[in-house]
Amino acid sequence: MKRVFVLLLAASSTAYAAETTVLPAGTFALDVSYLHSTINKRWDGRRNARSLIDDIPRYEPGGGLQGILSANPTALYQGILFQVLYGITDWLTFAIYAPLIQQATVETNFAWQPGDFQSQLGRPYSEDDFWAWAGSLGQPRPPSRWVGNRSTFADIILGLRALVPELWLTKKLGLKVAGTLQVALPTGRPPDPEEVVAAGTTAFDLHSYGDVELHASWDRPFLVDSYGVARLNLGGDFYFSWFRPKTLPTPTGRKNPLLLTYAPYVGASYVQDPGDWFGSTLSVEASPFLGPTFATFVSGRSLERARSFPPLLTVLVSYSYVMVGQSRWYSDSAIWNYDKEKLWQPGDKNIVRFGATLSFLRLGVPVQLYAQYRVQDIIPGRWTRSSNVLTGGVRVIAKFW
Repeated sequence: MKRVFVLLLAASSTAYAAETTVLPAGTFALDVSYLHSTINKRWDGRRNARSLIDDIPRYEPGGGLQGILSANPTALYQGILFQVLYGITDWLTFAIYAPLIQQATVETNFAWQPGDFQSQLGRPYSEDDFWAWAGSLGQPRPPSRWVGNRSTFADIILGLRALVPELWLTKKLGLKVAGTLQVALPTGRPPDPEEVVAAGTTAFDLHSYGDVELHASWDRPFLVDSYGVARLNLGGDFYFSWFRPKTLPTPTGRKNPLLLTYAPYVGASYVQDPGDWFGSTLSVEASPFLGPTFATFVSGRSLERARSFPPLLTVLVSYSYVMVGQSRWYSDSAIWNYDKEKLWQPGDKNIVRFGATLSFLRLGVPVQLYAQYRVQDIIPGRWTRSSNVLTGGVRVIAKFW
C-alpha cells in the first residue's frame, strides 16, 4: 500500500518580508509564530487535483479482483516556529530557525469499491469482508484517524545573510542585493516505516526547504522619504535547494504483513534521493500608514531616528515558482523504485503569499505582530503536493549590549 506522506510549507525563509533585510550590529530579533497547515490534494502531470495516494487494487490470491481500496486523506499540521536572529555586523546576520511540530493529524477517509463476483460468497467482497479476510492473514484495519509527531522538532535551520556592498550598477538601479546560505541540521525524523499511515518531520517530508539552500535576493525601494523609509518595495529572490540522499529502513510487514511487506524483495534498506529545486520569488510590499512617531528609549530619545523606523502597517503580496527535479530511489527492486519515482517526477509548485505586519517601533515598543497566508490552491502545480499554511507571530527586537 502507498504510504500517506503529509507535506507542509512550514518554515519561512526570512524573518522579515523584505528580501535583503539584515539586522544592525549587536541587535537580536526573537520571533515566535504559530503554523496551521492543511493538505488534502496533490497535482498530477496534467495539473489536475488528485488524492494524496493512489487507489490500491487488491486481488484474491491466484484469483480475481477483490476490490479497490482507496483513501482521500486530509492532514493538519500544527507547529511553532522559533526564530533567533543576530546582527553580527551591519551587513551580516546570523539566524536559527527551529520548527517544533506540536501535532500532526491525518483523517484517512478510506473507502472500498467492490470487485469481481466471489463464488464462495455468492457476491463480491464488501469492505467488511475484505478486512475480515485481511485480518485472517494478520493484517489489522488501518485507523480512520492518525495522530502523531507530538512535540517533535523538524530539521533545524542555520542561516547567514550578507548584504552585498553597493556597486556602481546597483546604485544606478537603486537596488539592494543580498546573499543567503542556510543549512538544515538532521534533527527531524522520518515516518515510521512499519505504519500504514505516518508522517515525518525531515526536510523532504515537510517539503518546505532543502537541506542546503543558496539565495540571491534583491530589493528596489520606491517612494522613499527623507528618512529612508520606503512606502513601496519590489523584491525578488532566486534560489537553489539541495536535498541530501538518505538511507532508510524498508518496511518489513511486522505490523502490516499484507500492506507493507517490502523487505524480502526491496532489501533491508533503500536510498532515497529527492529531486533538487530551483525557485524564484517576486514580492510587492506597501506601507499605507506610517503611524504616529515618538522619541522614546527605543530610538535613544531621538525623533529623527524614530522616523527612520518601519511604518506601522506593511502589507505584502508575493508569488513563488519552484521547479522540482526528479527523485531517485535505489533498492534491490527496480519495479518498487519506479513506483516511488513516478509519484515524485519533475514538476513545479506555485505559491501565493499574502501578509501584513504591524510594527510598534515608532510608538516606542520594540515589538512587531504579523500574519501570513501561503496558498498553493490558486495556481495548480505539477507532480507536487498542495498545502496551505496560515501563520501568526510576534517578533521582539532587542539589544543587550
